[in-house]
Amino acid sequence: MTPQSVIAKGKVLENFIVDRLRVSGLDPRAARNPGSGNGVAKADIWNSLNLAIECKNQKNFSQDWLKQSERQATGGQPWCVIWHRPKTPLEDSVVILPLWHYEELLKRNKEPVMKEMDKTVKWKVESLKRAANELLKEL
Repeated sequence: MTPQSVIAKGKVLENFIVDRLRVSGLDPRAARNPGSGNGVAKADIWNSLNLAIECKNQKNFSQDWLKQSERQATGGQPWCVIWHRPKTPLEDSVVILPLWHYEELLKRNKEPVMKEMDKTVKWKVESLKRAANELLKEL
């Protein structure tokens, strides 16, 4: 396989992951890091999720990818490797991440969205209730 086709194959997966992050609403500003690994930004995909994402579109899995992704994560940043096996749908790509980060994601899923209302939200809710009551009186 020529170097150009290897690079193109990697870009296909990176673009797919960026599109998924945007369409899902997880990160509407996600983008590929051009020349990832060459500059300051080492991960393949820039995102506001504070996650170092390394994409691999290769037939065989390599333990070196995990080490690479972990090195690219800065300041305790969580990292993951997204691996796609050729000749399978991109949707069947596999996400590999450390157990501690997986546990954090599961915990966040179990936690209530808002434990208790802060003063600003409480004031907005009260204002909304007053406005709705006034509107109902007029109707």
